[in-house]
Amino acid sequence: MTRTNRSLPLRLGWTALAKSWLRKIDRLRRLAGRLERGAPLAAANQEPFSALVRSAGNLADLRPHLLVLVPWLPIGGAEVLLADILDSLKSEWRLSIVTTETGDQALAPAFAAITSEIYHLPDLLDRRYWFEFIAALIASHDSKAILSSGSRFLYKNVKRIKARFPAIRSYDILHNDAPKAHLASALRARLHIDRLIAVNERIGRSLTGGGARPEAVAVIPNGVDYEGVFNPQGVDRAAVRRRFGVEEDTFVIGFVGRMSEEKRPLAFLAVAAPILAAHPHVRLLVLGDGPMTKAFGDAADAAGISDRLHHLPRLDREAMPRFYAACSILVMSSRIEGTPLAMLEALAMGCPVATTDVGDAALVISEGINGFIAPIAVPEALTTRIAGLVDDAAALQQMRAAARQSIIDAGRSADAMLAAYRALMRPEMPA
Repeated sequence: MTRTNRSLPLRLGWTALAKSWLRKIDRLRRLAGRLERGAPLAAANQEPFSALVRSAGNLADLRPHLLVLVPWLPIGGAEVLLADILDSLKSEWRLSIVTTETGDQALAPAFAAITSEIYHLPDLLDRRYWFEFIAALIASHDSKAILSSGSRFLYKNVKRIKARFPAIRSYDILHNDAPKAHLASALRARLHIDRLIAVNERIGRSLTGGGARPEAVAVIPNGVDYEGVFNPQGVDRAAVRRRFGVEEDTFVIGFVGRMSEEKRPLAFLAVAAPILAAHPHVRLLVLGDGPMTKAFGDAADAAGISDRLHHLPRLDREAMPRFYAACSILVMSSRIEGTPLAMLEALAMGCPVATTDVGDAALVISEGINGFIAPIAVPEALTTRIAGLVDDAAALQQMRAAARQSIIDAGRSADAMLAAYRALMRPEMPA
């Protein structure tokens, strides 16, 4: 089944969300004040976190409750994937989202379109009360399951949660298998997580190799809507290039990713700068924001290429197909990835990908066919291969066609991916 445009409505803004739960936040903050003053956590007539009790109207909703734990809600591949998953699950589950880390919450309006119940704990309570807040939420909502995506809070507290609520099921999505990242935490907590969900086979093997029970590991490969949303036939490439200030005969090297150390935006500049130096009609189109934004801008200035760089801190999700259509090739310089959505989306839009050998990139990218691959330690090895396409329009066009076909042939469909999540997390019906 082909989905219609599932673009996340990032333009919603915070106002509508704030109105829906401002009173709840105020009540929780007053509770925090009581706790700071030493008021008892529980009393017969003073139930802690009473703001969490379901309203009479909500009691009529018979869907089981799913608690979603995430660090934060930035615009990133893992968060975009999670939003799609939750949007698919919401017909069968009531959803509450809890974040536990400060930082960029730019994708929060998109999640607010899925559920109005979002709690940013750093804004609400002192950390010492977080576990009791989660426990009260589970109890008041009669939560049947927990879904985590990179939540250190879950890894640290899942044993305590399961001890208090033995019947609750827990699911955790793993987006990469970097040994010092979430993989190690997931393996330490593996006895208390019912299903570990790997976004590719390599992560699945790392989990079982690290001691996870094979029956507890589910592999659900990432997919994209290549028939509906990410379909080049629905985009006027010349028009979108003009929108991004790119002339028709310009070779555009793209980058999508958070400006952070694991994405290595400075390595991207190291790959691209020599190409710009040798070819005056090459431009850079960059999308991303984060802690390395200033360092990225300074490096571009030092390389003398700032005037040939169009940098967008963020972009509406619905505009992403147009972004990829404007690029001649997408470069991924990451040191850690699983199955990056940006890679799949770009290929679906007929944009070849030049990437470091991260995650399962080698299973998706065929060297010289739909892109290029270089060792993680030597991203600059991509430079000469990309440069070879700059003045070879025929080779670039052939690679663009192969990029699109590679996603179709691999069956990397969002519908198949979301159906797998729904099947795995289907609520248990009462006897």
